[in-house]
Amino acid sequence: MKPFCGNELYSIPHSYLEGNKKNRVQPAFRGVTEELSKRFYKTQAEIIDEFIKDPKSKGIAGQLPTNWLAKIKADTPELREEIIQKVFMSIRSAVKHLKPYNAPVKSKEYRIHKANLENKRLKEASEYLSKSLRHFGILEETNSVNFKISKVSGNFTKRAYVLQEKGKNPTLEKLFIKSFKEINPLSSTADYNGKYSEVAHWLYLNNKTKSPYFSKVYWGDTEGRFMALEYETPPKHISPIVKFKSNYENIYKFAADFYRQTGIELSNLFEKGIKPGIINKFGKFEPAKKEALIMNYLQQLLKEYNLHHTDLHNQNAIIGKDKSGHAIVKIVDIGGLVEL
Repeated sequence: MKPFCGNELYSIPHSYLEGNKKNRVQPAFRGVTEELSKRFYKTQAEIIDEFIKDPKSKGIAGQLPTNWLAKIKADTPELREEIIQKVFMSIRSAVKHLKPYNAPVKSKEYRIHKANLENKRLKEASEYLSKSLRHFGILEETNSVNFKISKVSGNFTKRAYVLQEKGKNPTLEKLFIKSFKEINPLSSTADYNGKYSEVAHWLYLNNKTKSPYFSKVYWGDTEGRFMALEYETPPKHISPIVKFKSNYENIYKFAADFYRQTGIELSNLFEKGIKPGIINKFGKFEPAKKEALIMNYLQQLLKEYNLHHTDLHNQNAIIGKDKSGHAIVKIVDIGGLVEL
């Protein structure tokens, strides 16, 4: 079976060719972002299909953050869209410049120059993007945006960065940039990991659930092989790591501590049939393991939408903050999301 015709981004799934046979009625197409947001796409081929139908997207689905968009001034909607597209292209160029140093890993040259060269590229990419955003009116002349390497790891993550505005009265949303490794397009793994599936599934999840427990994706760039999400900053005075006591005076004391650290009401666990712990022989409340409580709750939320995360762990469900600045658990990585 040959699932694709052509090469790389513009390789055409046979499903697309089959779907355009003579006399077949096709629904009106309203853009790849809207289409990917409407339903859960089970295969990479289906997702590529939607990008092919929308060549104006240039491999991008999603939108810039609200405060970025608010600063773009244009006389016509057409000019506004043109500027937005140029901003996307500028960010793509900056991220591409951040490619890791590619000398042979075991060479002396690699060990000596790797850190210096990556730092140099971070600075160059930051300077280039700052100039571009100033040109388009998104960034104040006195301010800058800076890339910083984020220490995350994953089988399908090449690199991760935080992009943040620096200077006087910064207003631009911070971005978490996830750069993807290449995946064999013929592998079933690509159906739920990588640049196509994760962008599509994030757009669907955000549109379908509107849940505060799932981070927001802004856009994905399949040609640039990266995705931009909201950056989760832990609230003040709250540790990014959940820590329970071995026991509590009673369940009410635990409920208060559980909510303070996770933003989840204990009543929500009971509603999902999750037992939070036991009363020991001394009459104290002993909570269940935090991973079991938190991950089970998040999986139950996904199950409401007929979804399941096959790789949910404490590296992709972290403590962020809600609109009020309080702690809340958020899923920040959905590589591995499947439909039940």
